This record gives sequence, C-alpha cells and structure tokens, in this order.
Amino acid sequence: MNTKQERNHIVDVLFVLALFVVFTLSALVLVILGANVYRQTVSYMDENYNARTAYSYLTEKVRQNDLYDSIFIGELEGTTALVLTQEINDTTYATYLYLHEGNLRELFMRQGSDIGADPLSAGQKILPLMDWIPEMVGDHLLHISLTLEDSTQKELYIALRSQ
Repeated sequence: MNTKQERNHIVDVLFVLALFVVFTLSALVLVILGANVYRQTVSYMDENYNARTAYSYLTEKVRQNDLYDSIFIGELEGTTALVLTQEINDTTYATYLYLHEGNLRELFMRQGSDIGADPLSAGQKILPLMDWIPEMVGDHLLHISLTLEDSTQKELYIALRSQ
C-alpha cells in the first residue's frame, strides 16, 4: 500500500511540474509575440512620424511663401531645389529647399548673393531623406515625391493658391 501512495504522489508531482512547464512556455510565447507586436508598432510609428514631419514641414513652408510668382523649381549648384522667394525691405530673399548628403536642407539667403565655396553644405539640415523630386504639375499644383530613410516612397501635392 505504501508503494501505491508513492506512485500517486509521484504522479501528482509530475502533473504539477508538467502544468508549470506548460504555463512557463505559454508565458514565454506570449512575451515573444508581444515583443514582436511592439517592435512592429514602433517601426510603423517612426515611419508615420517621418512622413508626417516631411509633409507638414514642406506644406507649411509653401503656405508661408504662397505669393504670386514666388514659388518655383530652380537649381542651387546643380542640385534641384524648391525656391521660395520673398521681399523684405525692398530686398529679395530666397529660401532653397534641396537634398544634400541624405538630408533635406534649407538655405535662406539674399537672392543673387555668393554664399561661399560650398553653398550646399551651408543649408540647415531639416530631416533625413534618401531622395526627393519637386516638380510643378500645373500652374497651381506642386508635386513632391519623397523617399524616406526606410525606402518608402510618399507623394505630396500642394495646391498653390496665389499662382
């Protein structure tokens, strides 16, 4: 009778151990799945943040300078640039938005002035981009094609109200 009780006791212990192992494995799988969901969510939020920042910045810059004949596609040292001109105290200034060394940059200067040997590096870094292509689609529509750091491509259309 004593051996039967020992067998029942061993079976009880093995059952508890098996239940503990199943619980531990279930918890581990749940943690791994949760970590993957978190990683994907953070990645999506970063991509969304970068796209929204680029959209907001470019849209706001264009809206600030949306005067008749003040927005056009030009060049700065052979690099395609979105040129936003404005007149301050009878002097014309230009804001150049262009891509240089993997960053969208902004350079504000008096139009026609010489900024130095390397004006492309003189611009303020705004946000990292792999590529961008600004173009005027019509008289009143600016199209900007963006390639973000993670190689996702985004399209931005801005209607010019004063052109």
